[in-house]
Amino acid sequence: MKRIIIILTIAVLCGNTLNAQSSTTRAYPNGIYVFCGMEIPRNFYYLVEKKGASGEWESAAELRAPKNAAELKANMLNMPAFFRSTMPLQIELADFLWERQKLSPYTDSLYAYSYDPKIMVALGCGWFDDGLKTEGDYQYRVSRVNKSNSMILSELRQRFPENLYKGTLNILKFTPNPDGGIIQIYYHLNDPSSFTYNVKLYRSRLLENDYKEVPSETALTSVNDMDAIVVSDESVTKGMTYSYIAVPYDFIGNMGTPSTPVNIYNMSNMADIGILSDFKVVADKDKKGVTLTWKMTSNTFIMGYEVYRSQDYDGSYKCIATLPGNVTSFFDDIDINPGETYFYYVTVNNGYGNNVPSARTPAVLEGTRENFLPPQDVIIELEDNVVRLMFGSIKRDTRGYQIYRAEGYTGELFQIAAISVSAEDAIATAEGSKLMIFCDTLQLSGKPKTFSYAVADINSSYNISPLSERVSIQFSGGMLPAPMIREAMFRDNSIIVVWEDVTQLNAFVTGYNVWRSALNKEGVTIEEFKLIATTDYFENLYIDTELTPGTHYRYVLESIGINGETSGKSIHAGVLVPSQRPLPPGQISAIASDNRILLRWDNPIDPTLKNIRIYRATSDGKSTLLKELPANQSSFEDKTVKKDILYLYYIVTVNNRGEESKTDDPVSAKMR
Repeated sequence: MKRIIIILTIAVLCGNTLNAQSSTTRAYPNGIYVFCGMEIPRNFYYLVEKKGASGEWESAAELRAPKNAAELKANMLNMPAFFRSTMPLQIELADFLWERQKLSPYTDSLYAYSYDPKIMVALGCGWFDDGLKTEGDYQYRVSRVNKSNSMILSELRQRFPENLYKGTLNILKFTPNPDGGIIQIYYHLNDPSSFTYNVKLYRSRLLENDYKEVPSETALTSVNDMDAIVVSDESVTKGMTYSYIAVPYDFIGNMGTPSTPVNIYNMSNMADIGILSDFKVVADKDKKGVTLTWKMTSNTFIMGYEVYRSQDYDGSYKCIATLPGNVTSFFDDIDINPGETYFYYVTVNNGYGNNVPSARTPAVLEGTRENFLPPQDVIIELEDNVVRLMFGSIKRDTRGYQIYRAEGYTGELFQIAAISVSAEDAIATAEGSKLMIFCDTLQLSGKPKTFSYAVADINSSYNISPLSERVSIQFSGGMLPAPMIREAMFRDNSIIVVWEDVTQLNAFVTGYNVWRSALNKEGVTIEEFKLIATTDYFENLYIDTELTPGTHYRYVLESIGINGETSGKSIHAGVLVPSQRPLPPGQISAIASDNRILLRWDNPIDPTLKNIRIYRATSDGKSTLLKELPANQSSFEDKTVKKDILYLYYIVTVNNRGEESKTDDPVSAKMR
């Protein structure tokens, strides 16, 4: 752990201790940190719940204190990959932390270490919801649970991604030390939140702009009565010129504002440094070559120069000349072809070895071919947020294309890409012509836009054609708003779903998808969400008539964009369709006849009826099912009766869901 951690955490603790018992959340680059409380969960556990897509709370983690130092060490080792790679814990602290945490039921016994979320997680006081991919608001509920009761501590909402860390660094001074092999840079830290954890130092050789993180030591000091952070780079070479950028970051890996680059010459006497400047590369078509010139700020220690050339900016460079120290120009006519691009740089041998090279500078011998014809038959397609441009066959002398883009149909066109191609790069079509294809990925947003494109080609003389005709697409932004369901009600045997008009938020919404699921009386899902309707953009109401009584229906909606893309789904709205028992039969009568009793009734008009059931009882017994008849039958003869016994009859209807109608007063009859 670097020295800055030990010093800066005093301020962090002062800010955190006041609210340490309260649960809090904070986003980091890979997820969300949930702090449950400063009481160590020895005789209870923290339950962390997360609200799912259905709007229900779902258990996410149960946090308990480690039982011994080995388990604490294991928890420290099992941090998410993000922290293991960027902010690893010192595992040798495990025994110390174990002994310290036993002194109090609260984490304040850990002193300066109690600020670190990783240690809080290892002790069971915090949890990392790691690996989040989707942008949005996440909700959590923290409870304290023991054997006898459970108490909700807080409900929290956290935006992801979100970086609230605003730390900035301003350069104060630097001190090279070539004899000691170290460079020290002093910064003033501005951090209103006092959440700074440490500083990353990035280094590049001068003018190369290839910054990479380097190991560094960090500590607090004072410069002119001002608090300062000194960052030390102990892996430098005497005589080298470096560029540095420092970036502060907070205790969960959120990066602050990078400092302004600073160039440092690692020599005791700055006047001894010879820096190559005013490097110029000029193509001369009359002499059929390229002239290179440069200047030196100091000729001290200059032993000579080396000239390098390549036909690819990032390709392999070859040394084409070695020059004495008193020469500051070179004419290259070695195998130079008109129309070809050549990249050059020069290095200086100043007694310490080759110094920082000059910038890589291109030159092209002017060609003679004119270029009047732009690319033809430009076609544009859009799928999700990827634009696909296709344009006509390339000419024999085409070396590449320039792609231009503008906002709107008539906005100013700006070049967004340059492509080097050959005839082999084109795609043959069924008609035998050639097509070039270019894909442009549009940035996702919640606002609709129109983009137009045009293409120009570059011939072997590097002359650029006029622009092609513009082609345009309309883009919804890719992040369509999900409609909010304002009301869902049961009325007149239908469910009416009403939602907000999101075309006010995004004019490229062309319609809505309506999804529905169903649950039975016991709350068990009997139908997963499925698409039941698609409406136009001007409709924000749907009437569902395909209903089953006694069923709970849930509805969600999504917006449809101009290119068929859809938004996320809305929060669901549920409606219970009440059960409706079938109508009973009417005009029931029972007439005793010879050795039988004749029953008659009128059947109700109901297409859902499936059966008629007849129940019979005596004055001293319970009713039992006597007969089940088809729904169209309206009479029955009971031939199983006996004399001098009074029989009671109940007749009910049964629908196709097996539900019986209510029973009215029974009818009775007796054989004599």
